[in-house]
Amino acid sequence: MASTQTSATPAPASESLERGQLGLFGVIMPGLAQVAPAFNLFFTTGLIVAFAGPSAPLIFLISMVGMVATASSLAQFSGVYPSAGSFITYITKAIGTKVAVAIGVITILGYIIAFGGIYIFVGQYIVQNVLGDPHIWGITQIVTILYGALVVAPVIVGLKFGVRVTVALYVFEGVLLLALSLTILARGGAHGLSATPFQWPGGSKDVLLAFSLAVLAFGGFEAAAPLAEETRNPRRNVPLAVMGAVLVSGIIYVIGSYALVTAFGAERAGALAADPNPFHTAAHAFIPFVAPLITWVFLSSVTSSYVAANTQTSRVIFAGARGGLWTHALAAVTPRFRTPAAAAIAFVAPSILIGVVSTAFTDPGTASGFLSTYGILGLVIMYLVANVALIVDWARLRRRGVRKNPWLWVVVPVIGVAVLAIPVWGDLRPGQASPFNTLPWLTIALIAAGIIYALVLARLRPRALEQAPALLEGGDGEDPAPDRLTVPG
Repeated sequence: MASTQTSATPAPASESLERGQLGLFGVIMPGLAQVAPAFNLFFTTGLIVAFAGPSAPLIFLISMVGMVATASSLAQFSGVYPSAGSFITYITKAIGTKVAVAIGVITILGYIIAFGGIYIFVGQYIVQNVLGDPHIWGITQIVTILYGALVVAPVIVGLKFGVRVTVALYVFEGVLLLALSLTILARGGAHGLSATPFQWPGGSKDVLLAFSLAVLAFGGFEAAAPLAEETRNPRRNVPLAVMGAVLVSGIIYVIGSYALVTAFGAERAGALAADPNPFHTAAHAFIPFVAPLITWVFLSSVTSSYVAANTQTSRVIFAGARGGLWTHALAAVTPRFRTPAAAAIAFVAPSILIGVVSTAFTDPGTASGFLSTYGILGLVIMYLVANVALIVDWARLRRRGVRKNPWLWVVVPVIGVAVLAIPVWGDLRPGQASPFNTLPWLTIALIAAGIIYALVLARLRPRALEQAPALLEGGDGEDPAPDRLTVPG
């Protein structure tokens, strides 16, 4: 059971975020950007086609509907408990601080590992596609470190500045993606428009793997939730932003993947799957002047995603530190910019280190794929527990006489859990080649790390667990917390 809401001394100015900086547009952009639609369309669509044939648009469409269920769960929570702690706060209120601490550690470690893989991938991409692949020892590692410093800088300088950077990059990414996709569709692609991409792919045993990739492509949609304390009217705007990030991204995925399949022709799905850069091929065929910009669309997509991810995760780390769940030094905000700079650096630095060190054991391509797959499981575990926590909180509030919609608070989370089981199976299924065959054991180790940390914290600092619920919530400066709601008559 969750701890009872207690009064807590307001956080000092050195541990308070600046409130009311963002409206609906500002708070939805980090979620849209962190999903990184161009990145996923460029590198995920071909893999989905390899597993499910030309039905990639249908796979994305069904996955969007499924991920809306998890987005709805986080939206319900964010409308009741607006907090920089995001999922840590939600799980604390519903299930208890020990579980929340364990999931927080699992999720943050997962993010660090996953982004470490993407950092080294981006470093290699820049070396090959921007610098012309010079054969200089250590160049990929140096570029990776410099890139990491670049994407954390806007997060430190200020929330509004970081959001403006995110908006500018996302607009560039989105406009070019939609322009290319709509042009291909308007010209009928290779052999005219077809309904084939929206037909079920048949009896392929790999269809679930395709769904796994599509579901994971929505990862990061929840980036708006940790910005609640810095958002105007967070109980309204944050839930809208969380849901909007999934819906808008899903629409882009469906249109973009349909355009890509159409550009190659539904009957030539094999050629699409084998193409290492299918969007470049499609652009060269239908809008030649856009083809040289594909590299920059990718870099724009992944950079805006990083800025958004660093923004949201630094808030989660900050809120956890403010709640006493890890070192209090990470709860500080800079006097000038009012941003959790220490938390941001604490997230980015180990991520870059993991990415760079991984190249001592394997090539950047293998390191990227393995680290990203492994790390994203930490995020999926958080989504799963958040869905379960909403059901538990529904029952908890119901016992106190507070009625919540059972469809949104019970049925929809169950759907979310069912959908998320797909990528869990896809990543942990037996019979995978090395090093992916180690993922089940590594996932157990990741979960164990979270549980052990929570148990040790409970033993050494039990008072931190008692005080955490009040300190985590932070408050929105407007409405009373739900534990103080008047029970309806």
